Amino acid sequence: MTDDEEHASLLKTGTTEAARLGAHAHETPEVANLRLWWGICYANAMGVCGIVLVALGSTLSALAADCGTTETAVGTVFIARGVGAITGALGSARLYAPPRRGNAVMIVVLLLLSVVLLYMPFVREVWVLHATWFLLGACTATLDTGCQIMTRKVHGVHAGPWLGANTVCFAIAGALVPLIEIVTGELFAQYATLATISVLNGAALYAAPHPESPDVRALLPPRVGVPGGKDGRHARGPYHLEIIFGGAVFWLIGGKVNCTSYISTYVRQTDVVAASKASLSVLVLWIAITVGRLVGLQDQINLKKQPTRAIFAHLAVWLLTGTVGMFVTAVFPAQPWAFWTGVALYGLGNGPCVGYCYDLVNRMTVATEEGMSIVMFGLNFGASLVPYLTTVIWDYTSSGPGVLIWMTLLRSEERRVGKECRSRWS
Repeated sequence: MTDDEEHASLLKTGTTEAARLGAHAHETPEVANLRLWWGICYANAMGVCGIVLVALGSTLSALAADCGTTETAVGTVFIARGVGAITGALGSARLYAPPRRGNAVMIVVLLLLSVVLLYMPFVREVWVLHATWFLLGACTATLDTGCQIMTRKVHGVHAGPWLGANTVCFAIAGALVPLIEIVTGELFAQYATLATISVLNGAALYAAPHPESPDVRALLPPRVGVPGGKDGRHARGPYHLEIIFGGAVFWLIGGKVNCTSYISTYVRQTDVVAASKASLSVLVLWIAITVGRLVGLQDQINLKKQPTRAIFAHLAVWLLTGTVGMFVTAVFPAQPWAFWTGVALYGLGNGPCVGYCYDLVNRMTVATEEGMSIVMFGLNFGASLVPYLTTVIWDYTSSGPGVLIWMTLLRSEERRVGKECRSRWS
């Protein structure tokens, strides 16, 4: 038996045993209620990350105008946010490691995030705008990485659907941002609302016991892992699977942020639809993402007892749906029907994919702070690098706004996920 075959056998055995233990674990109603409370708090914290991400993209034009520049000219803010996000994602491996308590770290980050959000409407200098984007990138990366780490710690073998629920809250909260923009049109109202939500979520976490307390931790469901594994290492090298899924979410979230940040500018520059519908395009995108994530979450719940290969098959279908959407827009760039169809299909297909990736990570790897930080590093790096590269190509080549569509179509790393599926689970 080769090393890869031996690893696959151990992983299947370990996952089956963990599922058996989880199915027969008897927890008190108090612990079940605590897990529900923590799960809701982590999902809400992901919602905070979602509204911050969408708000930065959808309000970039207004923020840039306040600083006397344009959204494409100040595209370097994505680099600033990216540096902050990378710092937060990589630092999370130490921040959430014992003896520190993850909930306490998240509370501090939520409070800091609310202060920065309240200051955003008052930024009038380009360098200050870069500094605030750096801080927001660091805070949201630390927060969303912590959400995934703590969700796996609290729910163990049952974490898959909860990880999907985190992405659903991310999308629902993101869809609220363009709706608030359409209703109020007030930059301060948007950021004040975000800051309030951040504070309330921190208060909810503070009110609950720490899940890492010894008396509570012993009552939680077992975690998924390879028998004898201590640090999430795999036969093909340290954190091999986490690196692959980190690459997949790099493109998934990068394309999503790309569309969110520049779809309204694309509308205004191409006249594919009326310029007055620029904000509506963001809303349609995020409604489609939300619908996709809700359907995907229900699908993940139904697949909870199915083999891992079933998750891969469903993920491939959703990826194909999003690809078809952007392809339609690229082939018929001047047709309004193609634009709306493409945006809706892309959002629908992209929506649930990150949740499936998290589910697969939870099924196939040992739950460690380092492993999850690697996956979230890919996610946060993609959220910053892909939009920045789009602005560079947009401004300094003859591609023009059409580059948005083609950059969003890039999905090379996701094919590696399918290859990994065939090699390990066929």
